[in-house]
Parts: sequence; structure tokens; C-alpha cells
Amino acid sequence: MSDSTTSAKSIPIPTRGLLLKLLGMPLYDRVTLAGDDPNKQIRALRLYRGKHDGYCPGCGKHTTWSTVVGHDLEQQAKMEDATSPIASGGFSGRKMVHTWQGKFKLQMVCARNAQHYGDFYFDTPDPDTVVKVGQFPSLTDFQLGDLSEFEEGMSTRQRQEFVRATNSAAHGFNVAACVYYRRVFESVLLEARDEYMSQHGLTVWKEFMESRTDERVRLLRDHLPRFMSDHPQLYGVLSLGVHELTEEECAGELPILRKAIELIMRDRVTAARQKREREEVSKLVAQAVNRHKQ
Repeated sequence: MSDSTTSAKSIPIPTRGLLLKLLGMPLYDRVTLAGDDPNKQIRALRLYRGKHDGYCPGCGKHTTWSTVVGHDLEQQAKMEDATSPIASGGFSGRKMVHTWQGKFKLQMVCARNAQHYGDFYFDTPDPDTVVKVGQFPSLTDFQLGDLSEFEEGMSTRQRQEFVRATNSAAHGFNVAACVYYRRVFESVLLEARDEYMSQHGLTVWKEFMESRTDERVRLLRDHLPRFMSDHPQLYGVLSLGVHELTEEECAGELPILRKAIELIMRDRVTAARQKREREEVSKLVAQAVNRHKQ
């Protein structure tokens, strides 16, 4: 076991943080619980009542999700908290202790529509280990919901690569996800190159061809999304994921890599909307000028 894993085990994850971690991880991924009483942590998890924001595949939009705690679990917790009588009619002073481990389900309900549920299934093969064994809707269904806001800034190819990255990550193929995110990055860069060459009447751009990727980003700074031009080193991290990092190491980097690609796409959406607005207003101004010509 690595030092980082050992260090992580020493600090228990707060219940809400543990919940969100479990909901967002791929099938058959596992979490090792920290602390001296894993059963108590799972008890807190299964009895947790809280809310979090996220996409609802049923509604097709973002919503607030609430955890559902069944009546049977609440009764089990009350029994555990009650002092148990002994045969003599007195009280032992000891409390009943239930096993909260084994197979269990966490359920979320959508605030927009109570018929929209998210069911997540887990098992504990070891006392301090939780494994996700199933869920519905799929992790991909939840993750792809965020893609709709980037439609205007994505080409068909970029959308396909982003979807493949999301699907790969949802099934634990983290290196493959890095490959697809890197392809999105490359596609944006090549589109900017083509735009630059067209504007300058170039058929060959030797400087671009002979440059490293980070240098290419700097060459095209004024033609690229702001976040991409500000972080040319992003490509290096994506390439590490493709060529050097393990599946586990890639899993640790994927959330920020996905967020970075999303920010690039959000910048493209903003630019596309501003361009469309300028064109529309320019037409209106021209019409107004024509109406008032002497």
C-alpha cells in the first residue's frame, strides 16, 4: 500500500463527502473507510438526510436531489439506540448493535419530480471497504446532462469525443478517457490553426508544424478559448494520462481534466453567442440607417 493511501485512511471522510464520492464513482470502484468503526460510518451514511445539486436524466435539466431514508432503517436505528433489557427484568446498560454493512441501497429523489429516482447499490466485501455494484440511471446518464450547455460551442466530432471520454470514465477506463479529452483539446487547436491560415492566406504554416503543442497554443493565443490559451500546459497533463499514469492515477486527475475541457467549451459558447449577437445587431443597425437615409 502506498504512503498516500495509508495517509488517506487515517482521516475519515465526512458523511456528505463520502456520499458524493460513492454516487460519482464508476461501477466496481471501491472506497476504503478510515477510522476505527467502519460500521458506524456506514450507519451514518445510510441514515444521512441531505441535498445536493445535479442533473436529472428524467427532467433533462439540473435539480436538487434529496436522500431517501426508509422507515425500516429509522426503526433499526431507534432499536440500536435503545438500551436492551435482560432476562432478570433489569437493564444490561449495553446497546443493541446492528450490522449496517453488507449489501445496501442509497436512493435519491428529484425535487422537480418525485417520480424521478436515482438508485445506487453497494456492497462491503470487507468491513472497511465499500464497492459500488450497480446504479440506475447510469453514471453516464447523469454526467452527460452537463453536456447540453456546451452544444453551441462543440462540433459534432468534439461532442463524440467528449461522450466517449465520459463513457470511458463511467466504466473505470480512465486512461481511455484521457485519450478522448486530449482529442477534444487537439480538435479545438486544429480548428484555430485552420482559421488562422485562412485569414492569412496560408497553405503551409511551417512555424506551427515545427512547434511543440504548448508553443502552438501560444502562437494561436488570440484564436483560442481564453482558458485554453491561459493554460497551454494542460495538454502535457493529458499526455501524461495517455502515456504514463496508471488507471488509478488517471482517476484522480480526471475530475479536473473534465472541468478544464468544460471551461474551454464554455468559452467557445460565449464567443459563439457574442459573434451571433454582433451579427444580429449589425443587421439591425444597417436597417435603421437605411430607414433614415435622406
